[in-house]
Amino acid sequence: METLKYDVVVCGGGVAGIAAALAAARGGAKTCILEKEYALGGLATLGLIVIYLPLCDGTGVQMSAGISEELLKLSIKYGPGEIPKPWIREDATEGERAKERYRLQYNAASFMIAAEELLLSEGVGLFYDARVSNVVRDEDKITSVILEAKSGQVKVMGDAFIDATGDADICYLAGEKTIDDSENRRTGWYFSYDDKDLKLHGLTDPLYGNIPEGSRLYSGTKLEDISQHCIDGRKMILDHVLKSRAQGNKDIYPLLIPTFHGLRMTRRLAGTFEFSEDAHEGIWFEDAIGMIGNWKRRGPRYSIPYRAIKGVKNSNLFAVGRCCSADKSGWDLTRVIPTCAVTGEAAGIAAAMLALDGNEPEISKIQDSLKEDGVLLKPELFSTYDKIAAR
Repeated sequence: METLKYDVVVCGGGVAGIAAALAAARGGAKTCILEKEYALGGLATLGLIVIYLPLCDGTGVQMSAGISEELLKLSIKYGPGEIPKPWIREDATEGERAKERYRLQYNAASFMIAAEELLLSEGVGLFYDARVSNVVRDEDKITSVILEAKSGQVKVMGDAFIDATGDADICYLAGEKTIDDSENRRTGWYFSYDDKDLKLHGLTDPLYGNIPEGSRLYSGTKLEDISQHCIDGRKMILDHVLKSRAQGNKDIYPLLIPTFHGLRMTRRLAGTFEFSEDAHEGIWFEDAIGMIGNWKRRGPRYSIPYRAIKGVKNSNLFAVGRCCSADKSGWDLTRVIPTCAVTGEAAGIAAAMLALDGNEPEISKIQDSLKEDGVLLKPELFSTYDKIAAR
């Protein structure tokens, strides 16, 4: 069996994995990304979910910075896309910024290429067509993951591992307690062209209400459900095109369709702490590793605790993005781009420290490093202070 050795092994190359690998490499660790597809970005690129959701709280206060802001700017490096003007001007007031949220729409191909270019420039090893099939453990640590490759199995050894698969695959294979969700909705984001206009269509069944007659729900971990979700999504796109033609747009056709499923919530870590949209609004945690707003409504502020990204049975495992530990309401916030970048960056820093020093770093050391890298950690923005991590 071919063997590779890295300090930090990031499994999954979506936004969370990109942020984790960048942070780990910049922390001095020899880092790689193992990605089952053939490009970076996951749902954010291959899935055509091309909206970089807000880095602010909706009242003019920026919540997320560091790599989360760096990737927002990177997504439009090769165009198109535009940062809202109040968020470019350094002298803009909170009132001016409250009128327009810090978000943008980008082009998937441009983001894909720019992310790959950046990771390679930072010395990150990129492996595509790299599907993890097993995990090797020794006592309370992961020692390696096993890939299924064209040439056979490949062992990738590491000192720290980051689960950025989007499906908590590494957590599951490593014996962590995980939670599945079988209530994913049908989606079909695509771009159409009619010889005049290029349009993005964000097709989806209602996210929170009843699904339409004739539709269904999908598990994100069952083979049949995943396959049917892809099939039904393409049928949804075709139906939309044919309906548009029947309504008079004779020349419309699908120009670009997803090459990735649109499953929003599949499997996540059930850790010692579950982040909650409902229960944790306005709470500053002693072990906070980042801040986020709420993409669905203006006003709420959240801090994300270190406990939410830590494995329980495996001391050198971190779970980021939609893999991290959250309840159903919290999952709706951890799965989106800004939080993926926030949790990814924190895990990358912590994993690099763990790999290079051999011991789990103190939270204060992680927080100091995050601040040095431009991450916003501002307890004064929160109404409640929770010292649970210090007890």
